[in-house]
Amino acid sequence: MDEHMKRRLDKQRKLFSQLGITLDALTIHEKEFSMKLRGYDAEEVDTFLDSVIKDYERFYATIADLMDKWQEQQLELRDLKEQNLAAAAPAPVIRGIDPQDLEEIVIRLEGNLRQLKDRIPRIEKY
Repeated sequence: MDEHMKRRLDKQRKLFSQLGITLDALTIHEKEFSMKLRGYDAEEVDTFLDSVIKDYERFYATIADLMDKWQEQQLELRDLKEQNLAAAAPAPVIRGIDPQDLEEIVIRLEGNLRQLKDRIPRIEKY
């Protein structure tokens, strides 16, 4: 068995183990049955087990694909939650001063500054 196939079967075995599935393609392939006088046709059993192996490989591919998609969606969901929290976050309060109050204070100070500038020419006339 080549190295690629061994890695693939190891990954399959680990995934199936996590899901509580006891059989994998290699276990099915390597299963040997004892021969009895009036037993099943060995060729028929092998043919059937080959189709079972193919199904297991399809199951593994489907499960692995679904898990990859699930992980991608979890990352997207996390990113969306972070974006939502950032968008919904209130404006920061600096030393207990509300930014709205601070803006009103600045507007009043600008108005007072204009008034003072208007008075300067009148004071210089005296």
